[in-house]
Amino acid sequence: MTLRSGYTTGSCATAAAKAAAIGLSTGNIPDEVEIDTPAGVKLKLRIYRKQLTADEAACAVQKDAGDDPDVTNGCFVHARVERNNTPEIEIDGGEGVGRVTKPGLQVPVGHAAINPVPRRMIERAVKDVIGNGCGLKIVISVPDGKALGEKTFNPKLGIIGGISIIGTTGIVRPMSEDAFKTSLLCGLDIAQGIGYETVVLVPGSLGERSILNLFNIPKDQVIQISNFVGFMLTAAGQRNFKRVILAGHPGKLAKLLRGDFHTHSAVSKPANDILIDIIEQHYCKQLTTPVSPPSQGGDFVVSAQSNDEGEVETCKKKKFLGCNTIVQKVQNGGQESGVSGQKTETRLPDAILNHLKEVSTIEGIVELLREYKYLSIMDEVAEKVEDKVRAFYKGEQLFAPTEVGVILFDMKGSIIGISNSAQKWLNVTKTK
Repeated sequence: MTLRSGYTTGSCATAAAKAAAIGLSTGNIPDEVEIDTPAGVKLKLRIYRKQLTADEAACAVQKDAGDDPDVTNGCFVHARVERNNTPEIEIDGGEGVGRVTKPGLQVPVGHAAINPVPRRMIERAVKDVIGNGCGLKIVISVPDGKALGEKTFNPKLGIIGGISIIGTTGIVRPMSEDAFKTSLLCGLDIAQGIGYETVVLVPGSLGERSILNLFNIPKDQVIQISNFVGFMLTAAGQRNFKRVILAGHPGKLAKLLRGDFHTHSAVSKPANDILIDIIEQHYCKQLTTPVSPPSQGGDFVVSAQSNDEGEVETCKKKKFLGCNTIVQKVQNGGQESGVSGQKTETRLPDAILNHLKEVSTIEGIVELLREYKYLSIMDEVAEKVEDKVRAFYKGEQLFAPTEVGVILFDMKGSIIGISNSAQKWLNVTKTK
């Protein structure tokens, strides 16, 4: 089945402005106008809600997004034109068209959110009617725009009061992945414009909500990337951020260890097998790690066991909710049980491993690891994901950020794993 294309709010504004300009010039607003689009497609659009006086003309075009699930579909985009007694064409936004409040977008702060391509389309279409050397004041409005704007990315981008008049081609392509990616880039552009050296990339609302609930960082510093991890990592590198923190659920981020930098379920299978492999490699053999002899005051040794028994202190380094790594303090001259001067990690029982393999979701595996006191393995998962991101930047031959870090959350928003680089960043970041 072929999906039907539509036309952008920019095309609607252009057609309405052209029809109103014709009405002001001729005394009659047409029922239909034809406009050119950057895509090379001519559009004939119907004109509604006509108003005409000696000094101004106004009309509207109804937005048709085709088969694209666009919240602005069906809204009316109005244009009002009046003579301004100058040779300039002045374009502004009225009711329901947002205002830009943050730097980094294509439109300067304080201006109506009418993007450059629609502005040029409007100006050219009106000049075709009135000719060069004549001026008009054009105000674009969308009566339902304020409510519609709340359903878009605009509030997060700092565009308040309405929707944006957008469109680089004038045509809406159904289910456009490219358009979605372009909208995600706006967040990076704003962060760059504000001057942040660090950005936190999160797949979706879980990561964003978890970061903002736990840490006192500006919302503009946290950028949603959806499933386009590779695309957004590349974009962040191109914008020369010094540090990139990747934060989210291991169900998404562990897929990177397979080389899946597009994590949508249609193209990337669940990461259960990846997590099980890491658990098997880490626990299903006797592990011994030499440590320095105890000092007079006692050394802190990271223990793979995550229980509250014995003489333990919560690891100050990994103090955040959900992180199960603890430190065991070796008392003066004392040693841990097991091989003298070494830390011993108990082999994972087969029954537990089989139980983990039977679980159908990553979150289920996480909950079992927590129940069986093995959740500290998620720190290793975070380190491996970080290594994969570094390798990605090296392979792409991009400008690589000075630091890359990874934070893993469970579905409740608790930190369950964190890489050392991310921990260093959090050490200087205020918590709530």
